[in-house]
Amino acid sequence: MKKIALSSISLMIMSIGTYAENMTISADDNVTEALHTPVKIKTVRGVLGEYDLTEHTKAQLRAGYITFAEDGESSTHGYALAGHAHFDTGRWQGLKLAAEVYTVLNLGINQNPLNVNGDFFDEHGNSFILLSQAYMDGQWGNTKIKLGRQSLNTPHADADDIRMMPNYFEAYTITNTDIDDLTLTAGFIHRMAGWENAVNAQQFVDVGETLGSEHIDGIYYASASYDGIKDLSLSLWYYNYHDIANVIYAEAGYEYIFPKETTLTLGLQYDKSQETGAAFLGRQDAHTYGLSMELAAEEMGVHILAAYNKDSGETGAVGLSLGGGPLFTSMEDQTLDAMSMAGSAWIVGAGFHFSAVGIEGLHAGIAYGSFKAEEASLYASHETDIAIDYFLNKDLSLTAALASVEFDAGHHENSDALSNYRQFRLIANYNF
Repeated sequence: MKKIALSSISLMIMSIGTYAENMTISADDNVTEALHTPVKIKTVRGVLGEYDLTEHTKAQLRAGYITFAEDGESSTHGYALAGHAHFDTGRWQGLKLAAEVYTVLNLGINQNPLNVNGDFFDEHGNSFILLSQAYMDGQWGNTKIKLGRQSLNTPHADADDIRMMPNYFEAYTITNTDIDDLTLTAGFIHRMAGWENAVNAQQFVDVGETLGSEHIDGIYYASASYDGIKDLSLSLWYYNYHDIANVIYAEAGYEYIFPKETTLTLGLQYDKSQETGAAFLGRQDAHTYGLSMELAAEEMGVHILAAYNKDSGETGAVGLSLGGGPLFTSMEDQTLDAMSMAGSAWIVGAGFHFSAVGIEGLHAGIAYGSFKAEEASLYASHETDIAIDYFLNKDLSLTAALASVEFDAGHHENSDALSNYRQFRLIANYNF
């Protein structure tokens, strides 16, 4: 998969996956050659949650530690070892079959169950094994289908790989690139597994159960992404959550390259929801706008990021994402849609990649974000993220991320229910 210069991020803290490609595409697929690399718009959370199977097409081992400490409460911890192996039959007459087995082991021997951080494990804090991918893949000319358990990267359904196992989906997807520079996709998402399915990471559960309504069978979506204009990428997505809401997401990215490997990337986004049918989750009225700017000076090793989101709807930003969500201001922990009310958010960040001073593979950065409801007495917080990642070689990497969240107790009417907290995680990956 091609990467433009700015995607060699200054830090693991500032980047997003490419939404123009909604399916993981293996290196042997000709469809990949037909896809143009779009302008990538950066967010704090994205690269920490980016999942690219082409980086470890055979297998991966990972080890992780996580701790969560809330003011006035005892902290929770998790120690885990995980691994997954991917198998496929090779392509015959345009078809191939593929599968992936994922295992997560709880290494917290003799640990008090009350102090286990459940983000790494199943609903009981235990180890598990899962058939995470099992799909049929068909490719004929510029059309590709994928049916079964798979990884997805769309604005409102994504892997969000910031724990021991990413999110997976039971889905049916089709992609076509017959028209130059235009990628058309459509799909149906039926079930979800992973740390954000809200039920049990080791099970594929109906997306209705994940969203809080057992009345829907799945989510239909379609998209069009266009990269035919130099330095400009455009994408439009439509989701139908039957009897819940219709969601429209639009994004534009523009890149301008200055001399001396300096790049300015600008992003615009719009995210809208409207309840539909029986409206099983109640009123849905989101109108969220977003702006993003990143300046990357590669020779100096410096990246600077700023982003802003504001929702002017009656119910706050779209809260129907299966994963990290698309908003430019999404951080390691805080996101605008999690407030469930109208408001705004802004972030600033800076990062440095040490290859500029001769240390290859080391990146570090810091970001600060503010999240505030339209009525600040209901919700006001700020988050500071610090991240370091180190690629020892093409197969071995180490990521450390610290998020510190504080609530503005001076304004909160419900300040007793909102406690400051800190979260730290350390994950090492080895790809085969």
